[in-house]
Amino acid sequence: MRIAIVDDSPVDRVQLLECLTKYFAETKTEYETTCYEDAKDFLENYHYTFDFIILDIDMPGLSGINAAKILREKDPNVTLMFVTKMPQYAIEAYSVEAMDYMLKPVSYPDFCLKMKKAERYILRNSDAPILLQTTEGKLTRNASQILYVESRQHYLYYHTKNECLKVRGKLSDASGTLLPYHFARAGESFLVNLSHVKGLDGADVLVDGDRVPVSRRYRTQFLSAFTRYMGGF
Repeated sequence: MRIAIVDDSPVDRVQLLECLTKYFAETKTEYETTCYEDAKDFLENYHYTFDFIILDIDMPGLSGINAAKILREKDPNVTLMFVTKMPQYAIEAYSVEAMDYMLKPVSYPDFCLKMKKAERYILRNSDAPILLQTTEGKLTRNASQILYVESRQHYLYYHTKNECLKVRGKLSDASGTLLPYHFARAGESFLVNLSHVKGLDGADVLVDGDRVPVSRRYRTQFLSAFTRYMGGF
């Protein structure tokens, strides 16, 4: 995970760095951190390389809220969280689609909860090229392009907006690849991209323009996954 800390307080930056070091040591996750003490400098040097930005609200010159508004014009998708000593300003965080905020001084238990939430947000916004060995040769499609996967008679059918790609294999194989990219099992024969779900109608889920049946066995599991996805959890 690539993280930026934007905070004019050296003490607060050190505290956040210590929390990050402890958290990623416990989770055994690789990460790299870049610190900025000035929001204007951060924006001038922004290169779209960060997965997660921790931004102080109260800074001299350019405030964290105003910096976030400018940032959103550059990058509408990066996961953003505020830190502040003044909770009365934290409500403004949601106007720039920040995932949450933390109060200073930051407590480590609260920090852990926020980081787990941040990881879910980052994964939700992530994408990856998926290599498919189709009957017509090897093709690559991004996970976000796949609406759902259907299993029929030893073959998998990858449905996108414009095509249906036929691949020999098992749905369990596709699940292992796609579940990290907000897919969920809808039954023994279907794997659905939750970002393309338009609604539910009876026993079916509406995926773009198609209807995909949700089996009774998987219904509770699927609805739970969809609820978590919609709530950002």
